[in-house]
Amino acid sequence: MDTLENKDSEAWERLGMELGAGRSRVNQTPPLEPGCVPVPPANLNLGFAAQPPALRASWSPPPGGRDGFRLRLYSLGPLALKSEETLAPEAQNFSWAQLSPGSKFLVQVATLHGPEESSSANATAWTPPLAPLLVNVTSEGPTKLQASWVHASGNWDSYQVTVCQGGTRVATGFVGAEVNSTSLSSLTPGTKYEVEIASRAGPLRTAAANVSGWTSPLMPSELLVSMQAGSAVVNLAWVSSPLGQGTCHAQLSEAGHLSWKEPLELGQAHLMLRGLTPGRNLSLSVLCQAGPLQASTHPVVLPVAPPRCHPLGRHGHPHNAEPLVPTEPGPVEDVRCQTEAAHLVLNWTVPAGDVDACLVVAEQLAAGGSAHLVFQANTSEDALLLPCLEPATSYRLSLTMLGRNGLWSRTVTLVCATSAEVWHPPELAVAPKLEPESGMGVKITPGMFGKDDGQIQWYGVIATTNMSLARPPQEAINHTWYDHYYRGYDSYLAILLPNPFYPGPWAVPSSWTVPMGTEDCGQTQEICNGPLKPSFQYRVRKMEEWLEMACFRTPEPRASISPMKVPLLVMVGTVVGCALTTCAVLGLLCRRRAKGQRAEKDGFSHELMPYSLRQTHRPIPIHSFRQSFEAKSAHAHEAFFQEFEELKEVGREQPRLEAEHPANTTKNRYPHVLPYDHSRVRLTPLEGEPHSDYINANFIPVRTICRAIGYTHPQEFIATQGPLKKTLEDFWRLVWEQHVHIIVMLTVGMENGRVLCEHYWPANSSPVTHGHITIHLLAEESEHEWTKREFQLQHEIQQKQRRVKQMQFTTWPDHSIPEAPGSLLTFVELVREQARVTQGTGPILVHCSAGVGRTGTFVALSRLLQQLEEEQMVDVFNAVYALRLHRPLMIQTPSQYIFLHSCIMDRILEGPSDTSECRPISVRNFAQAFARRAANGNAGFLKEYQLLLQAIKDEASSSTSPPGYQQDSTVSYDRSQVQFSLVEESPSDDMPEAWLFPGGPSGCDHVVLTGPAGPEELWDLVWEHGALVLVSLCSSETQEKPQEFWPLENQPIITEMVTVHWVAESNTAGWPCTLFRVTHGESRKERQVQQLQLPCWEPGHELPATTLLPFLAAVGQCCSRGKSKKPSTLLSHSSKGMTQLGIFLAMEQLLQQAEAESTVDVFNVALQQSQACGLMTPTLEQYIYLYNCLNSALMNGMT
Repeated sequence: MDTLENKDSEAWERLGMELGAGRSRVNQTPPLEPGCVPVPPANLNLGFAAQPPALRASWSPPPGGRDGFRLRLYSLGPLALKSEETLAPEAQNFSWAQLSPGSKFLVQVATLHGPEESSSANATAWTPPLAPLLVNVTSEGPTKLQASWVHASGNWDSYQVTVCQGGTRVATGFVGAEVNSTSLSSLTPGTKYEVEIASRAGPLRTAAANVSGWTSPLMPSELLVSMQAGSAVVNLAWVSSPLGQGTCHAQLSEAGHLSWKEPLELGQAHLMLRGLTPGRNLSLSVLCQAGPLQASTHPVVLPVAPPRCHPLGRHGHPHNAEPLVPTEPGPVEDVRCQTEAAHLVLNWTVPAGDVDACLVVAEQLAAGGSAHLVFQANTSEDALLLPCLEPATSYRLSLTMLGRNGLWSRTVTLVCATSAEVWHPPELAVAPKLEPESGMGVKITPGMFGKDDGQIQWYGVIATTNMSLARPPQEAINHTWYDHYYRGYDSYLAILLPNPFYPGPWAVPSSWTVPMGTEDCGQTQEICNGPLKPSFQYRVRKMEEWLEMACFRTPEPRASISPMKVPLLVMVGTVVGCALTTCAVLGLLCRRRAKGQRAEKDGFSHELMPYSLRQTHRPIPIHSFRQSFEAKSAHAHEAFFQEFEELKEVGREQPRLEAEHPANTTKNRYPHVLPYDHSRVRLTPLEGEPHSDYINANFIPVRTICRAIGYTHPQEFIATQGPLKKTLEDFWRLVWEQHVHIIVMLTVGMENGRVLCEHYWPANSSPVTHGHITIHLLAEESEHEWTKREFQLQHEIQQKQRRVKQMQFTTWPDHSIPEAPGSLLTFVELVREQARVTQGTGPILVHCSAGVGRTGTFVALSRLLQQLEEEQMVDVFNAVYALRLHRPLMIQTPSQYIFLHSCIMDRILEGPSDTSECRPISVRNFAQAFARRAANGNAGFLKEYQLLLQAIKDEASSSTSPPGYQQDSTVSYDRSQVQFSLVEESPSDDMPEAWLFPGGPSGCDHVVLTGPAGPEELWDLVWEHGALVLVSLCSSETQEKPQEFWPLENQPIITEMVTVHWVAESNTAGWPCTLFRVTHGESRKERQVQQLQLPCWEPGHELPATTLLPFLAAVGQCCSRGKSKKPSTLLSHSSKGMTQLGIFLAMEQLLQQAEAESTVDVFNVALQQSQACGLMTPTLEQYIYLYNCLNSALMNGMT
């Protein structure tokens, strides 16, 4: 039996000791003066006897008289008195049998003399745990074994798993006490292993007998067969792991009977089978064996057929059958799609083999990824016409071959889009009318181009002074007013306007009047409706003869088109607009202008003049917005189109010299979207590389946003284009240099075969490097309409790291709008919330493809939502006006401008926030409530969290501070802050604070201490509030030194009020627990206090529920001890990490609610804590984390 060494103690009191592997250290209380109290026993030793199992204590008799000895045996997990014995004065040892295996015990021996009892000699020891039962090892594949066992009785801390091979240990690991099986991976195939499972308790371990097991042999992962007449070439694919041990055979079977067998080497790559009888169906498989285990591939059918049935493929190569079922026909090859407006023509190459027909399926793709069947047919030919399709629409086409044996081939899928309808100039069209009384306006009607000319997107008006033209030349649309007025061209494109007759669920106007010559063009060379030349004579009576139409194939305009860029676009564009030619009677116009230019301008509506910006501020109160929206929506959204026309020229006169420099033109995705010089983002120039400071990006100062997300940086957004391949390094330089922490991506990488944005982040866990910056993908979470990612950036030169969040909205097509406002509104709120909780003052980077249309809509919506909340009004016109002063074309199309209004309308119709929706939830219905809130990308959580922030804001604005109250000292929700002395000179941020959260008649009162408190504040609070359980939380940012707060075995903590002694180390529900004795200085009363330590965690990340919930259970177990129905008071302490302390406090209260009331109220618990201490306000992620933890607790029956 092991014995314990005796060690002389010094002159301090110490209770308890730690045992190592069957041995322990002894601590004695030194004798006091003779004649006062008895002397405690000396040389206390503890040991454990194996047969019979018993714990034995022995000691030396002390000097002096005595009447006997008193022995106490405590169990330390949890602390409980197990035995108390009184022995004769000559006794020198004692044994305890039938103790719980795997447990830690404390033995105290004191000397008795009359009524006096000496201080005790103390020692601790462990009983060895029992070995696990019924250990079993099974194979789970070539590289894995599964070990399982049954728990023995008694206690244990963990299990130790040891794996040996051929007498050599190859792996050792530990698993938790609750685990009864584990998987052993990364082993060698076909190998015998010995596995030992040992129970561990403290320093002791007890192992079960070794059990052996074999890993299964490695076999080919795939058999690839090429057939040619009576021969077969077999390619064997093996996984790239060690081949290990074992033997393999290739074998042929026919009708279930083995007909041929040949040994294979492990890893053999090729096998040739010759002399196979034609017309037979043979099956090939590979069988491998190692020890008692066998493994076989799935049989592969070899349809041995005459040469005519299996011809060679093209260029003499044999036809490759499918790997697992070679009898399947091959897929179609060389599929070609010829597009027309109303039909598609498919051509393909029929694969070699005995095939019957090809099944062709066409599905029309809709926004959001949905599809519906529009065509299905079987054909034995190699071409097919798909008729009656919609123009300019994408279709998913699937082609599958059917073999004569009834098997289908692999399906070949492609996406093909019909072209836009071809426009033909109408042969008979009513000439547009001039409206002299309206200042030379051209009247357009919706039916003047006929019904067979496709859907018009834009109208163009061409002016000409050439009376000899039957129709203007096609190159006229390449010329602008500048070319006409200063360079002498007789025909030019004067106006390009969106189609005012666009169909929809609204009334379409019967006509539209376009003013002529109303703009002051200056020296601009862009499209401009400038004044017509004076002193020209025209025959008014023959005007209609000259007003003929010319239709051209032009692209949809994305911006003002430079004359140097139009010809290329004309050649490659699709039919989207027609142009009118007009001859103006300039003599008449000259006389009208002589009477006064102002009269001419006043003769036409100001709404139609792009430069007549009557005012840029047009605020609409929230109560009037619906009326305004409906009024502007009338007559085919006429008022919206007019407003959008007014914004067309805003900012365009500003220089873009750096963007137009030849060194930078290839850095622009679109030649007409160029950043203004005054607001462009300048990168740090690279040495020896002029113009390396350029990137197509602009600062967008949206000052109303800064108040929402908590910083005052004047450049809240950066709007930029989607990166090109050659600008990937510049893009990440931009992110790093501008301290960007949030990237908002509003596009997909490719749409309809066009690359809209390069994939600029890692596709998996493998990092990518651009320049000096390495990007790691840390996390990716996909929802229905957006994806959230987190990156870690590492700068090679600066040796610094940063984290960046990316939020990608994936259902917004280019030059279009989302299906409904709701999803975008939710996404914008998610970004705003992420910005609110993100540390750092950098701007938010927003991009789509060009960085103007969808990007402008997103930035404007963010600004307007904040304006709506703060000012109860919105000014959409001014928001767009301000954006276009900093980046061209922000909000690119009229549909996006209208959609922006629709989003505001939707938000207003939601009505005011109502916290009555956030009622307590029954425990029985919690799972359903949780699922509802988590649906649609956590939309319910987001809405509830917004209500929480609003309630906190309303409470803060309505409450007034009492006299002498410090604003930065937070008040608890019961308005009863715990008081203690504070250093008057210290700043408020450096002062500790405490709150009392009452637990009610049957709940646990909770005292919370934060800030840099010292031992005196901590232990005085413990005594004053009767706290019997103390929980310490620490963040990885800071670690308090233990000696500052906790007494050691030989060093008590002494304050003016109390003295604190260390008693023993124990565990509660598997968590380490320290027992302290707190003695009050005046009354000499004593209390025992248990302290638990919550594991540290990284700021910004939450503890797994599997860690937090068991810890809370251990805390609850400690608080519920004792005879009182009301649990003991709990005191929690943390010098940092206030939000983490708030999470712990909230979960502790919610679990109390669930147990006592069978309901939970996450909203009000979070609200009350936030009102008590603003720093405890959870983030959105932490709020959802509360729900997740609570859901896990309720599902596992922890309440």
